[in-house]
Amino acid sequence: MPSKNVYIVDLGTGTNRNLLPLAAGLISSYSKSIPQIKDHFNIHIRFLRQDPHLMVAGFEDPALIAFSCYIWNFQATLHLARLTKERFPKAIVVLGGPSVPKRPERIKLFFDQYPFLDVLAKGEGEFTFADILLSQLEGRGLATVNGISFRCTEDKEGFVITPSRERIPDLNIVPSPFLDGTFDALMQQYGSHVTGTVWETDRGCPFSCTFCDWGGADVVKISKFPVERLYQELEWMSRNRIFYIYGADANFGIFYERDFAIAEKLADLCAKTGYPKFLMINWTKNSHEKIVAIADCLRHGGVQTNVTLAIQSFHQQTLKAIKRVNIKADSLLKLKEAFHDRNLSTYTELILGLPEETYSTFLAGINQAMTPRLDDHFVIYLCTILENTEMATPEYIQKYQIEIRTCQVAMTRRVFDKESPVEIEKIVVGTSTMPISEWRRAYRTGYFSAVLYNFRVAFFVMNYLYYQFDTTRTNWVEFMLNAVMTDPARYPTMKRAFVHIEKQIEMILQGISSVSKVEGLGEIVLSPYEALLYILLEDKENLYEELKEITLRFCNHHQYEIPENIFNDIFLYQKIRMPVWPLPQDRFYDFKTNIPEYFQAMIAGDSLPMIVQRPTGIELVISTEDFENKLDSFFARVRSGHTINIYNVKICNKGEAIVPDKYSPINA
Repeated sequence: MPSKNVYIVDLGTGTNRNLLPLAAGLISSYSKSIPQIKDHFNIHIRFLRQDPHLMVAGFEDPALIAFSCYIWNFQATLHLARLTKERFPKAIVVLGGPSVPKRPERIKLFFDQYPFLDVLAKGEGEFTFADILLSQLEGRGLATVNGISFRCTEDKEGFVITPSRERIPDLNIVPSPFLDGTFDALMQQYGSHVTGTVWETDRGCPFSCTFCDWGGADVVKISKFPVERLYQELEWMSRNRIFYIYGADANFGIFYERDFAIAEKLADLCAKTGYPKFLMINWTKNSHEKIVAIADCLRHGGVQTNVTLAIQSFHQQTLKAIKRVNIKADSLLKLKEAFHDRNLSTYTELILGLPEETYSTFLAGINQAMTPRLDDHFVIYLCTILENTEMATPEYIQKYQIEIRTCQVAMTRRVFDKESPVEIEKIVVGTSTMPISEWRRAYRTGYFSAVLYNFRVAFFVMNYLYYQFDTTRTNWVEFMLNAVMTDPARYPTMKRAFVHIEKQIEMILQGISSVSKVEGLGEIVLSPYEALLYILLEDKENLYEELKEITLRFCNHHQYEIPENIFNDIFLYQKIRMPVWPLPQDRFYDFKTNIPEYFQAMIAGDSLPMIVQRPTGIELVISTEDFENKLDSFFARVRSGHTINIYNVKICNKGEAIVPDKYSPINA
């Protein structure tokens, strides 16, 4: 009997980051390891997007086609699945991945909405996919396959849900697609289009966060891949010049000794060959000192990474509602200091729209996330409702009076693809404790705070006010926003940024998109962070004149006294450290005070010196850069979408006289 063709399809994220599809690879590798399947089926993987009609035309008489879907490719996958069924009506169409529903009422809706789907697979796919193929060979029917739902006209509901499948007891049972030739074939087929890979060192998560795909009770136990296998996979990546690794672990570092050894191997390979060079991974949720050692090990080998401090919220009632236990606040600060003293970057994750959070507690969390270190950042994510999370249940939505808007999923720095199906995400825009009006305020203040702090637009100004007068950094942001709203004509640069963020808020509330175009940049869309930054830096001179006036009004309002020479030096220092295009011609600047020394001590985590009346010079230290235009220079400087590389400086000279003691800072 001739072999039948089987296809596994993963359309990825739709960006230019084309990662080898680990899930498809593992499923294929395990199935091909079973002689009965290997003898009767030819298994093919497809993972790069192209015209869906061309993709379907490339399938050769398929017996079964399996699609893996998630929020970023869900609609495109369904569109391709429909075209496939129309072209090959006898083929079995299987849908798997995190976006496949598990609850009976959602499964019924799925089968009703998408008549071209035959089977829905939930949970780990390796054993389930192989069992589906074996059931067809052995003629025993899909009812014998655990872990699926399948269309059945004989059942009164029109479908059957089989018992859940047990977790894979030993992950080493599943052959590695890196090592068995599966990914070698993909590299030959797709060549230079491959920019990186998805990689997994363990599977599962012990936490039960209500907003997260990993929060289900069926994945609380963590299974580990053998370390020697992982070493060999890293060697394969190095040989194949894989630059970027997207780690699919939920808690890298949770097994310290094991994960440190993996990091050592990765660092050693990078140091010797230059590959892999970048690791994006989810670090263990309650990060501790041991994680510092792992990140430091990677840095010494030249591997670039950011350490995620997944806090999500600092509000205890919110943490209780989302079933989350965080690292203690004082421990978090010590942990950050340990990272920053080693020049290791961290970023604290906060989520806007979580239950029990209020406008005040959300801003308090932002203030708690801020430190004066340049290696520290925070990022605001919008709370989204994912298919199989506890937060998606009607009971949870009702309990916390969650209001949702369905918007187009869009990736920053991309042009909306009008030809492809629109991907959607469900964004929380209100709860019982944060109604829409307060969510709007939190969005506005939160994103402006992130840009002014993370992107360093007013970083030094905000920190000076914080240390000198013991005022929160967001107090200044709120005052600034109120000034712009009250008298927009007075602040044209800030007004333009404000108008953009209000437009973005409306686009979410109207169910359009969470990213948008910026005037003058054509059809490209940007995240709120990048859009605000681009707008603010278009006219840096006017921007800082406006911020100086607003800050002066802020100080007068609160009766804060800052001598004029110190005030001017603060803004001069702030302005010259922000990058511009083309490169600045002036590289040397004179200050009347030792403000440069003050800020150098601040960002180093040292005790703050007394501010003195002492001529001080600094030199901008700018590496040679060659950008074709302003937009290229802008994108090149933005790191990870959440912060920016500002200019470095070095102090050139010092003077003598002293400012009165009443102006000396509060020590850190």
